[in-house]
Amino acid sequence: MDGYAKVAQLMAGQEEFSILRRFRVLNMQKLLYLHAEIIHLEAELKELSKRDASHGERQFHAKDWWSLSQGESEGDLEQWHKFLEISEKLEIYNDAVLKQASLARLERPREYDLEFLRSWFRRPGMGSFPLLGIDRDAWDEKTESDLIAIKPRAVPDIFSKWFTESFIPRYHHIFGKKFRESLPENVGSGIYHYKESTLESVLGVLATVVASLLPICSVVALYLVPSNGIRLGMIAIFSACFSLALALMTNARRVEVFAATAAFAAVNVVFLTNSPSCPLP
Repeated sequence: MDGYAKVAQLMAGQEEFSILRRFRVLNMQKLLYLHAEIIHLEAELKELSKRDASHGERQFHAKDWWSLSQGESEGDLEQWHKFLEISEKLEIYNDAVLKQASLARLERPREYDLEFLRSWFRRPGMGSFPLLGIDRDAWDEKTESDLIAIKPRAVPDIFSKWFTESFIPRYHHIFGKKFRESLPENVGSGIYHYKESTLESVLGVLATVVASLLPICSVVALYLVPSNGIRLGMIAIFSACFSLALALMTNARRVEVFAATAAFAAVNVVFLTNSPSCPLP
């Protein structure tokens, strides 16, 4: 397997690498040409309508569809034929606008996936420059802003991005490759795949553990510290750590981070006001 078939095999098997050009400028140019053509046809239709309104036998065309569409002579039908021509162009134009709107909603690929695809194209043991035409440069940096991913991976939070794009490759280099089998060699040698669902489960467990430990640690620390002044300082520190964990390990909105941090601080303040200091020995 070689050439386009090899590239298609990679993109079909690992859909996050299904990265293609959007052709934003050409698509917009197509819309503008259709737009201009319909405007000219519209002007011609208005002229025909004005002409027929002053013609004795065609004065009812604006009020009677039958007389407009069932005229006896070619001149009687000219306005109707022009409208049918516009209708066909509108179908094409409306379809193109909707498709362009759908394309505009497609997301750009993740930088990590795009860099892997570029590396795959270059490396001898993988793609080994499978395309020879000018389209081989479609994924270069000069066209990066025009690239879309057909099925991009979800945008991760900061911790998840570090975990999947930095920690996992290092883990694989040291330990993981000993326990995993590479993908079939028809897409390249030395390619390993970690299931997205498995990584998400691990990240979910880590986030749950952190979410459970932070409140417990803050309560234990407040109980062990006798000074209320130091306790207030620790509440501020733990609240900052809690909000930092939310920002790094979740995709929570700012208002949600503020609300959760305020609730966390309120719980600690309630504990502070309703519990005695840890008795000194």
